Amino acid sequence: MERLRGWYKQGRPLLEEIEGSRPGEGEAWLWYLGQHGFVVNLGGLVFYIDVILNDLRDKEGRSRREYPAPFAPGLVRRVDYVLCTHNHADHLNLETLVPLAEANPKARFVVPRPWRRLLIEAGIGEDRILGAGDGEELGLGPVSILPVIAIHTRFIRDEPERAENGDSLCLGYILKAKGLRVYHAGDTWVTPLLIRTLRAASPLDVAILPINGTDWERTDTDYIGNMGALDAVKLARAVPADLSIPAHYDMMAANSENPALFADYLYRLCPEKRFHIFALGERFIYRK
Repeated sequence: MERLRGWYKQGRPLLEEIEGSRPGEGEAWLWYLGQHGFVVNLGGLVFYIDVILNDLRDKEGRSRREYPAPFAPGLVRRVDYVLCTHNHADHLNLETLVPLAEANPKARFVVPRPWRRLLIEAGIGEDRILGAGDGEELGLGPVSILPVIAIHTRFIRDEPERAENGDSLCLGYILKAKGLRVYHAGDTWVTPLLIRTLRAASPLDVAILPINGTDWERTDTDYIGNMGALDAVKLARAVPADLSIPAHYDMMAANSENPALFADYLYRLCPEKRFHIFALGERFIYRK
């Protein structure tokens, strides 16, 4: 398969950079690992969020990835928490999670409560898995995680998907430490409820937002939608967020977008806003 994108940094050099990271006061260090996958070092803890380090194959066995994983999950030696926003193969994948768990016996996992059973049945210790619910803050020593709603449906509704018991199936996460707040939206539309929720949790320092959007063709082929580039910029304008990062646009050709559209809309609608478009495997240091 032709690889459309290359890695700025990958393999052992990338791992050494992540595992040797030591953010200073008022800093968050971020690395982009493709699609919606980020590594964040905040408060001295290393978080892997929606990182997929395995291949993704279609029914005919062909790879759906436009570029290979940067390294194998079993090579990771420093991760404190692994966060998954929802149960889709490009966000929660046992082929990544199980080797990560085996290679990092002290690492813990945060998933929406309805998906906790998946990890337990895969052999990850029950005591290592934290079930998250929207609005229920998790204290993790120097860092806390505030799970927030994500509305990831075929049609825009102002109500998140829930299990029969009311637990949210899809979440975003706000990581908070010493005055810093990093928001990873997961997969979601923009709705009035999401805006109200984020305003209540603001100000945000970093907002990581999906921009792949949707249309009738992708919906018809079973791709579930997200906010597009324009909606992501309008969210960044509506919510106090210092730096916006577009994501979820590059791993699969049939579900991609040009991040330059995000930059163009932002220049047109709110040019005072800051943003950053990552190269694969790039590190970005955010300073308060």
